[in-house]
Amino acid sequence: MNQSLDARLLGRHFIIDQTNEQGTISFFGIFYHFVANEPLTLGDEVVITAVTTEHLRVTKAESLLKF
Repeated sequence: MNQSLDARLLGRHFIIDQTNEQGTISFFGIFYHFVANEPLTLGDEVVITAVTTEHLRVTKAESLLKF
């Protein structure tokens, strides 16, 4: 398994709450800045869809559901 920690965050879900609504989240003791493709509100479930050197890109989980 030769995968960076950041790449392993892809697909991880989390909920937007008061501790991370300003655009930062902590995984494994490391703080990351995240940005979204659309406006987020408290209670939204998001998925990490991309990792860059500057930030994590998140998308609302409901936007990824395809039926």
